[in-house]
Amino acid sequence: MTLKRIRAYSTISAAALWIVWIVDISVPGAVDRLGKVKGTDFLQFYVGGSFVREGRLNSLYDVHALFARAQAIAPGSRDTLYLPIQSPQTALAFAPLSAFSYPVAVNLWIAVIVLLYSAACWMTWRYCPTLRRFRYEAIAVALAFPGLYSTVLFGQTSALALFAITVALLALKHGWPFTAGLAVGCLAFKPHWLIAAGAVFVVAREWRVVAGAFMGGGAQIGLTYLLVGPAVFSAYVRALEQVPRLGDLLEPYPGDSLRSFFKVFVPSTPLALVLYVAAALVTVYIAARIWRSDAPFEIRASGTVVATLLISPHAFPYDLILLAPVYLLLANWLLKHDSHKVSWPMSLTLYASFAAPLLSVLPAPLRLQCSVTAMALLLLLLWRVANGADITSATELGDSARSAAGTPAVGVS
Repeated sequence: MTLKRIRAYSTISAAALWIVWIVDISVPGAVDRLGKVKGTDFLQFYVGGSFVREGRLNSLYDVHALFARAQAIAPGSRDTLYLPIQSPQTALAFAPLSAFSYPVAVNLWIAVIVLLYSAACWMTWRYCPTLRRFRYEAIAVALAFPGLYSTVLFGQTSALALFAITVALLALKHGWPFTAGLAVGCLAFKPHWLIAAGAVFVVAREWRVVAGAFMGGGAQIGLTYLLVGPAVFSAYVRALEQVPRLGDLLEPYPGDSLRSFFKVFVPSTPLALVLYVAAALVTVYIAARIWRSDAPFEIRASGTVVATLLISPHAFPYDLILLAPVYLLLANWLLKHDSHKVSWPMSLTLYASFAAPLLSVLPAPLRLQCSVTAMALLLLLLWRVANGADITSATELGDSARSAAGTPAVGVS
């Protein structure tokens, strides 16, 4: 994977992805050329926001009301049935967008996704000095990232989680753990992300981060409670209690986490759950050891993000957008690294996880072998580095030597 090939592959991939997307949605109305709702999952956010704007808060967790409104918005689409499990704060946040027609609202939301993603990449880029020589490559690969494409395609809120996690990581780099915790607390609109990220910091004994997350998440939940009232919030809690029982409906195809991995490969549901819990505990332990090590910040931060994705009970292709800062941070580290014992397998696993969001059309075992296995291997490689196996060989390489070599590390930016 030379530098020249990285330029070509990333440019071609970005052009192919976005041209196909533009052609698909370039028809009037709420439905695209393939008969699917534009933005797909954005429809449920839009409907929830419209109920808030109309003062119909009691309809937020009424599946019949949700279905009727979704059918009225996109009558020509089959994909209009959503189970009401989104947090009330999500509905509150999307209420302003519901004032526009659906086609306008979905375009505005896509613009917000791109803005949040660009801001997260730019903020991380500022702390990656060795990548500044590869500005074109970094921008091209960022545009070609299938995680961004999946998020835009599904109109999902994972871009908000990406921004919050990026702010948290950079706050930790500056030595502001409580501020980092407040950013982590913003994930309360997706409780499983808050729990997953919080678990890593609890085991790592980062108590100021945990305190900030508790206060930030508590403030978000408390304000939401005041705005929607106890009846609506109780309905939301009851909906969350039904999630384990409705798992197959909420996850019609396996996701990209350890839970999905064992669900696919282990026929016994109780055994799959036991294996998932055991693997999650090991993952959290490894991530905590990486974080508390003397490894460079790029290694420690990347381990935290990868572990959060792995242990989350629900992770889909659009959630892999959370890996964006990991690619930048590790590319920056790899460019300074002179040991091929870690650099080539780490680059390979990053390539595999980079492409994983595009593989959702493949059979589950093949897809999971690429996404979950690549992330698990990456975490083990980060643990190896954190244990001191290869840190001592890190060295700054000259511009001319690195450019002539065309290192694979650049490709993961």
